[in-house]
Amino acid sequence: MSKLLVIDTETGGLDPLRDSILSIGAVVWDDGRLGDSFEVYVLEPTLQIDNKAMEVNRISLPWLYQHGLTPVDAVNQFVDFIGRNFKRYQDTRDKIPIVGHNVNFDVGFLKRLFSLAGQDYDEVFSHRVLDTAGILRFLNLARKISIPGAGSTAAFDYFHIDINSSERHTALADARATGQLLTKLVALIK
Repeated sequence: MSKLLVIDTETGGLDPLRDSILSIGAVVWDDGRLGDSFEVYVLEPTLQIDNKAMEVNRISLPWLYQHGLTPVDAVNQFVDFIGRNFKRYQDTRDKIPIVGHNVNFDVGFLKRLFSLAGQDYDEVFSHRVLDTAGILRFLNLARKISIPGAGSTAAFDYFHIDINSSERHTALADARATGQLLTKLVALIK
């Protein structure tokens, strides 16, 4: 399957067992082309946030209280988006493969969101994920690239992926940039 779902989340902290998920961004990656995209803001019943995280994601809490969706509504919209873009999932409930940069972080928060919504993450998404940070580390070890570390900022700079500074650390813009990064990484191996 060449069709993948690239995701990013913005969160109220680093621990998905404790901290709130605030937004999800997703873009469909289809054999190197970025397609349909999705973004939703989440208002958990009780927000658990850290001030340092809020400085990074710059999400306004008054705005979130006004525009954030409940976990149930956020998951329902996300699953609808998946159904529209992944025909096999719609027809056979094939599980969706996820891509992200340090993707296990995002997966932890998606699992939190699905749990809050009373839905099973594992019924929608594959247990197999693709991590662009891991690919970068491998390519560094193989001496195919020379990039210090595997952070997203260094990767976007190295591969000349432009992201508007006002959109950086928004879930959708970071998901799009990660999709572009995946395309450039795949091109290195071809």
